[in-house]
Amino acid sequence: MGKTRGIEWCDSSWNPWQGCHKVSPGCAHCYMFRDKIRYGQEPNTVVRSKPATFTAPLTWKDPLKIFTCSWSDFFIEEADAWRDDAWDIIRRTPRHTYQILTKRPENIANRIPIDWPLPNVWLGVSLENNKFYDRIRRLRYVRASVKFLSVEPLLGSVADIPLDGIDWVIVGGESGPKARPMKIQWAREVRDKCVAAGIPFFFKQWSNSLRCDIGRRLDGREWSEFPR
Repeated sequence: MGKTRGIEWCDSSWNPWQGCHKVSPGCAHCYMFRDKIRYGQEPNTVVRSKPATFTAPLTWKDPLKIFTCSWSDFFIEEADAWRDDAWDIIRRTPRHTYQILTKRPENIANRIPIDWPLPNVWLGVSLENNKFYDRIRRLRYVRASVKFLSVEPLLGSVADIPLDGIDWVIVGGESGPKARPMKIQWAREVRDKCVAAGIPFFFKQWSNSLRCDIGRRLDGREWSEFPR
């Protein structure tokens, strides 16, 4: 089973391909780049994973929530030749829920299968500040059983974040040795908008010393809500 790297909102991860390119400030300290370099591999080269990794979900018997492409982007252009094979594995494993998160929503429309939407796919976009609301707007135009946002790493206030049509929101600070700070107020702003709109809210982590002091708690409690 793929490692979740402490990702509390999934049960496992699956990487049919690996490697990516940084496209916005949230990518600056991406763990994939750090780990690939440590392993002596080139993080900017997108490669198809070995067969055992590519087909791994077929062997996982229990139903799982699977973060898909945690070491790449499912809709990255270099994976066009392999994506149909990945969609086929998703179809063959309806017991699993695939959580596909992208920073490239402009690529979605031309890279989903003809039988879309697939009922076991949750589709989301990642953003780090209010300069990337266009990713949310693009997500709205795509049908999906669940549409979600990962506001992580949260690097600035998104008090006016548009949530119409969104089914789930994740918020988290940056991890790693060079983590940039996240203000408590920024997390509260998103939490309060979700509560007011009745949208499930998941608070993943802090990005500074607060992580040691209060763990995943925001205002005295852990927020671990999921869409129905």
